[in-house]
Amino acid sequence: MLSCRDLVICHGGKVLWQNLTFAISAGERVGIHAPSGTGKTTLGRVLAGWQKPTAGDVLLDGRPLPLHQYCPVQLVPQHPELTFNPWRSAGETVRDAWRSDLETMRRLYVQPEWLTRRPVQLSGGELARIAILRALDPRTRFLIADEMTAQLDPSIQKAIWAYVLEVCRNRPLGMLVISHQSALLDQICTRHLRVE
Repeated sequence: MLSCRDLVICHGGKVLWQNLTFAISAGERVGIHAPSGTGKTTLGRVLAGWQKPTAGDVLLDGRPLPLHQYCPVQLVPQHPELTFNPWRSAGETVRDAWRSDLETMRRLYVQPEWLTRRPVQLSGGELARIAILRALDPRTRFLIADEMTAQLDPSIQKAIWAYVLEVCRNRPLGMLVISHQSALLDQICTRHLRVE
């Protein structure tokens, strides 16, 4: 179970989240719909261990997230281009996590030759798909999806979400889905956290 307890997140002198407590179980898909500027992206970063909260705890099965080994909570950020080392190929970055199979690449519309290129040689949509591939390492138990398909064409978005939902059911994989698209959240989430 991924949980946060009495979480407080401040950014730039502003309190974004105050005393937030909730949990996500394996296989559960929780959606967050909130206006821009409310700190959804920052919350995703904190839950994945990319950033420390101002106060409170993020726990995986009642323990702090691991710091010096693979973290089973993975974030696919809204701007994946910022998460790739510009001096390494996209494939090297994926292989830091795992060696993906061709079927997973096919289902995510990732062309094998993209993995030989540096991030600057790939489009935002191509990097978004590679970031999803990287995050779906078999050791991942919870996925934080921050507008993860926003850069993709609607038909590809639909196919990728269908595959990710299949992975969720088969593992089971818990997810926190952050999106401005309430229709998307209604389709894929088992419950919602609404913030006004």
